[in-house]
Amino acid sequence: MPAIVCSELSFHYDTPFVPIFEGLSLSIDTDWRTAVVGRNGTGKTTLLRLIEGSLEPGRGEIAVPLAASYFPFAPGDPRRATLDVLKDCVAPFARWEREMETLSAESDEASLAFYGETLQLYEEHGGYEIEARIEREFAALGMSSELLRRAFDTLSGGERTRALIVALFLRRDGFPLIDEPTNHLDIEGRELLGDYLGRQRGFVLVSHDRHFLDLCADHVLSLNREGARVLKGGYSSWKLQTELELEHEKSRRENLQREIRSLEQSARQRRGWSNAKEREKIGGGDKGFISHRAAKQMKRALSIEKRRSEKLEEKRGLLRREDRERRLKLEVDAETPQVLLTLEDARIEIEGRTIVDSFSLTLRRGDRTALVGPNGSGKTTLLRAIVGEIEVDGGTCHVPARLKVLRSYQTPLWERGLLRERIESADIDETRFRQIMGAFGVGGEVFDRPLETFSQGERKKVDLCRSFLLPAQLLLWDEPMNYIDVMSREQIETVILDYEPTILFVEHDRRFIESVATGIVELR
Repeated sequence: MPAIVCSELSFHYDTPFVPIFEGLSLSIDTDWRTAVVGRNGTGKTTLLRLIEGSLEPGRGEIAVPLAASYFPFAPGDPRRATLDVLKDCVAPFARWEREMETLSAESDEASLAFYGETLQLYEEHGGYEIEARIEREFAALGMSSELLRRAFDTLSGGERTRALIVALFLRRDGFPLIDEPTNHLDIEGRELLGDYLGRQRGFVLVSHDRHFLDLCADHVLSLNREGARVLKGGYSSWKLQTELELEHEKSRRENLQREIRSLEQSARQRRGWSNAKEREKIGGGDKGFISHRAAKQMKRALSIEKRRSEKLEEKRGLLRREDRERRLKLEVDAETPQVLLTLEDARIEIEGRTIVDSFSLTLRRGDRTALVGPNGSGKTTLLRAIVGEIEVDGGTCHVPARLKVLRSYQTPLWERGLLRERIESADIDETRFRQIMGAFGVGGEVFDRPLETFSQGERKKVDLCRSFLLPAQLLLWDEPMNYIDVMSREQIETVILDYEPTILFVEHDRRFIESVATGIVELR
């Protein structure tokens, strides 16, 4: 099958200057269900935009054998019925229908010819079957056909995402490029979408949800600063292969270190022998013979020194990736009380509508409790009530006085201005902030860039950094993994298991919940 091919491709953004790719070469078969993974800022979205054609490489070439469609895309007038919106996302059916209606009333030859051409386009794109196909795909994604009669803008964020995915795969002339489709989906929605994509043929997908990727991907393209690599299989298969290679690299490094120590010892012995022969030569005897042997031995010692230098350089190459990986640290207040939060029969209303009703929860020191449930079930509302942003209308909500609570938000607090200035105004130590961002794989150059130029993942990491910097007794995290790359997710899981903070968090990443949660509370 045809393949998307990048040949020595280079790309950078100009304002400000941000290098993304340098000499990138890769091939993606258009029949593959390809997942793209990598640190935030390594160019995943940029690659999709280059394939789509809205960006052009600075150097090199990219060959795309067929038209591509980027997701997410903006639909037409969202006030119209969802069915009409989706039909026009697939092809301009409404325009063709109006044209054919007008042309059918004309009797001249030109109008009849134009009518025939329009009818052919309409039929080629499945105009007579499109409504039935949309209904069928809706059902496959677990959505009711009743939603098709509602205005598109009345659908939830997750419903809109799944609806537009239906339109994306019903297009006849667009290879799907799907950029982070899970960010507005709850756990059930991710399961349904993952199963749906796993039945499709041919797309490129960027997502950081590991379970979701296992449901639908059959190849993984990993991007890093050194280039790209494609492996067959889902995320877990790619992860296992990567870990095996790291173990092999570690074993090679240990063997190399032993060899280097042996070479160093041998070189010292040979240099010692050469020096002794030089003293012996000075003392008398067959100076010519001794001098010849000493020179020969010195030459050997120098040769060993050269080999040692080469081995050391090889070692540096082997360790380059591992040396860049820094472990995260989390400040946990040792004076945390035994009980941090008590909710009893809590009821919360907003604009006369009950959002949370008869909800009870006790959070103790060391608990890591996940709040799960469908979108709109009140998870974020509960977090807002705990910190006093909104009132509890019934029942009780008790948080100990002077409890140190740190929050991470769905939408980062800092989205404009220079990061350095934001850190300074918040009285946060810049060195420590740099260390945490570096552990997340974000370079120091971001401190001089406007936040507006950050990727969504980089902004989210900035917001999480605030949670890592001060001793906290309770962390409240609202969808902390949105836009965060899979490598950073695994780092965060490790630091949570190492330091055991008390957390109440909202999250839809099944793998993250399974890794860190000590308890799960479901809202309906």
